[in-house]
Amino acid sequence: MFKLRFGCTMLLKDPTSGSIPLLSYLIWSPFHIPTILYTFIHTEMGVRHGVGYADEVMDGLWVGGRYAHKIDKKQNPPSSWSVTVDLTSEFPELSISSTDLYINSPVWDGTPPSISEIDRCAQAISSGWRGSKFRKDADGVGFQGVGDVMVHCAHGRGRSCLIACAGIVKSGRADTWEEGFEIVKKGRSVCKLNKGMRKALEEWQKKYMV
Repeated sequence: MFKLRFGCTMLLKDPTSGSIPLLSYLIWSPFHIPTILYTFIHTEMGVRHGVGYADEVMDGLWVGGRYAHKIDKKQNPPSSWSVTVDLTSEFPELSISSTDLYINSPVWDGTPPSISEIDRCAQAISSGWRGSKFRKDADGVGFQGVGDVMVHCAHGRGRSCLIACAGIVKSGRADTWEEGFEIVKKGRSVCKLNKGMRKALEEWQKKYMV
């Protein structure tokens, strides 16, 4: 199931507020408890070894994990986000009060979103990211980026990396997802894409970026 898109909404996460109800924790406690503990320990161990809660991979574009709201002040994070893209189904959103536009595209760890969801997230990134080129979406509506964008999953390594790559291409800062990946990797060295994620980006690029 975790290698598929099946069941991503069964944890009852609200796609508008990013909250997860108490009922979910009661019903799915055998899943929630180890997931919360593992992610916390894994994140803190990463921080001790120099992996940030989130990193600015390009000017105004940040990629991180479940604790991205704890960015070190030395990294000069913005006081609020123009857009927050949340790829988790398993965690509540902790930056909902400091973001203008919240996008939740819930997928399991290691699993890519559908290509239509990739494009929805990439469109949101491009529309809110300061310095984005003025371009038109599928409906012919123009937009101009206005602020900083946060893209996060649980650990800030796979799902968020995929969407950041698409956002970089969508905003006109790279011609291909491969170029986007090199940019993200340079800014956050722990980022990686598995075979399924690479295939999804290839299919997205062929359909939406022709």
